[in-house]
Amino acid sequence: METQTALAIPDEDNCITIYSSTQLPEITQNVVADCLGIPYHNVRIITRRVGGGFGGKGLKGTHVACACAVAAFKLQRPVRMYLDRKTDMIMAGGRHPMKVKYSVGFKSDGTLTALLVDLGINAGISPDLSPLMPGHTISSLKKYNWGALAFDIKLCKTNVSSKSAVRAPGDVQGSFIAEAIIEH
Repeated sequence: METQTALAIPDEDNCITIYSSTQLPEITQNVVADCLGIPYHNVRIITRRVGGGFGGKGLKGTHVACACAVAAFKLQRPVRMYLDRKTDMIMAGGRHPMKVKYSVGFKSDGTLTALLVDLGINAGISPDLSPLMPGHTISSLKKYNWGALAFDIKLCKTNVSSKSAVRAPGDVQGSFIAEAIIEH
């Protein structure tokens, strides 16, 4: 699995080209431009291939791209950076832990009539892609006909590394919640 990597090459006329292993080159472009204080069109992001994302290739690549860009811009020399496995895994963040409380209504024959879910999502220290989680989690809960639905969802800022959109973000947690409710 490829770790975070970037190569920044300063160019003439206040431009820079960055090779980055990101899944979001347009966001990386904007963040680098803002970091350097130059127009967006002066930053060129090239992504040749992205290997082994697992939550780390979304917004996490911007950190490495920005670090390379700042150094290359200041030194006016190409700068390459890659993270070792341990640092990369710490930065990736992993899945969002969730705390769930629920109430479910049903008829005497077992037909579901209502579901109320109170959900706390651990987003970590920064939002990253956490704002996507409520929608994905709710979508995966809807595989059953619950009847009336009500959700109270909170994204919680905590003192751990930010979480990320790991494969099927929110779907795993939502499916687990739905199945736990049905089994309960």
